[in-house]
Amino acid sequence: MEIDFYQVLSKSTVLVVFTAIAVGYLVGNVRVARFEIGPTGGVLLCALVLGHYGFEVDPVLQSIGFTLFIYSVGWQAGPQILNVLGQDGPRYVALTLFVAIGSVALVLALAAAVGLDNTLAAGLLAGGLTSTPTLVGAQNAVSSGLAVVPEGASASDLIRNISTGYAITYVFGTVGLLIMVKLVPSVLRINLADEAKRFAREHGFGREGAAARIERPILRAYVVDQEVFEGKTLSQIRAELKLDTQGRGLVYKIKRGNEFIEPGPDTVIEHSDKIALFGSPRQHREAREEFHLGEEILDEDLIDAVIDIAEIVVTNEKILNRSLGDIGILANYGCFLSGIKRSQIELPLTPETRLRKGDVMTVSGERSFLDRLIADLGTEERKVTETDLVTFAAGIVLGLFIGQITVKFGGIDVGIGNAGGLLLSGILVGFTRANRPTFGRMPAAARFILMELGLMLFMVGVGLNAGSGIVAALGSVGPELFLCGVVVTCLPLIAGYFFGRIVLKMNRAVLLGALTGAMTSTPALGIVQQAAKSNVPALGYAGTYALANVLLTLAGTIIVVL
Repeated sequence: MEIDFYQVLSKSTVLVVFTAIAVGYLVGNVRVARFEIGPTGGVLLCALVLGHYGFEVDPVLQSIGFTLFIYSVGWQAGPQILNVLGQDGPRYVALTLFVAIGSVALVLALAAAVGLDNTLAAGLLAGGLTSTPTLVGAQNAVSSGLAVVPEGASASDLIRNISTGYAITYVFGTVGLLIMVKLVPSVLRINLADEAKRFAREHGFGREGAAARIERPILRAYVVDQEVFEGKTLSQIRAELKLDTQGRGLVYKIKRGNEFIEPGPDTVIEHSDKIALFGSPRQHREAREEFHLGEEILDEDLIDAVIDIAEIVVTNEKILNRSLGDIGILANYGCFLSGIKRSQIELPLTPETRLRKGDVMTVSGERSFLDRLIADLGTEERKVTETDLVTFAAGIVLGLFIGQITVKFGGIDVGIGNAGGLLLSGILVGFTRANRPTFGRMPAAARFILMELGLMLFMVGVGLNAGSGIVAALGSVGPELFLCGVVVTCLPLIAGYFFGRIVLKMNRAVLLGALTGAMTSTPALGIVQQAAKSNVPALGYAGTYALANVLLTLAGTIIVVL
């Protein structure tokens, strides 16, 4: 039996799209000398090959991908965008603006020197910084009519130029940036591990194993058989056992005979009382060995606690900018903190890590303790399996309407286009969702698949569109464009580093993390964290990433419109 794959693919656009995605993912995961181009690069390369052999995609699929992706970018940035502009510090804002504005100026200068038109320049910026939002903004500026189409050309020609510029510069943009963040510390003789330790020490969490001090609480029952505790209040015993210093809850239950007593600071303990104690293994050991709390017993009535896990979205204004050590999640609530995410980035679990609005904390503990913690911190991200597609779709509709709004300046219509409208709408919905999580339900897996699928559909369209002209482009402007891409990848990183050190006085480990965020490169963040042997650089990444996505989307539009 003979199968002509070319004919099979030619008859089905859907088959072409998902072949490019499947094969592209496999290619993107191939690791060479610890480097990989990732799924986005793999799908782009596979689509370029298919496009070169004449395969095409229905433009509607690419538009759907564009819409899902850019709206999801805004949704993800929404909870943190005001933090970046305010609480996270002017330095992150200044660094992001420096990188974004400097990159645009650099691209325009290179385009003028080499003779590139604005569409290739937009592709150069997007590929050199591996910024897909820039590519989306540039292409949408053409398709929505914001950009002027020269005589003798069509909108599809301009979009193809943007895609070609992106494709030629993207691979080095990905691999080159990873190489640069590895080389910069070596060339400048920076010990990132020491820098990370110094930053941590200056902020109060520099001791080795600091994160391990936040320990998982366990529930054990004891019988009080020591006269030293008889007649004392619960708060006095807590102080003696060093269980907690602020008079709030690690004792879960008290049983006196067959009667249960609600524990409180003024509850008096009597001989032979049985108590259920929440605490870390260290605290239980001290209670048994050093303070002779009593014999550990098995009493099902005392240790019937239901341990649950909650994702808490921080929204309470009174909690913002307070440190984990100050809040005392274990000491004051008897709960265990296992993770904090800000802009989808894991933060250090250290006593001095400060909370920001929209942070998502993963906490485990007895349900009543969790409820008290949730009431003080914000709201619980409910474990839902359904996605609120009404809010999701309504946000997209709002964004598309905003994108149609134009303002006349003289005889020129000025607007932000569909990309700007969807981005703005996503930010508004994401920000409102973070502060009022009673609507817009969307499990993390659903958010990921919508954003990732949207990106992959869009990249397939970009690759197939650029593939038909990629060989000709490589022969005409390819070498110059590639070299320009090398400059755009390397120079903003180097200039941003010196700006951050000399002007902003930033710690080197945090600065490199912030630069990877300003250039929207999560793989590069991983390289920095490996070199620093710490997740301290993630603090810088989270400070710049959200604003960088917004600025670079607008940058793509601006370059094409100029």
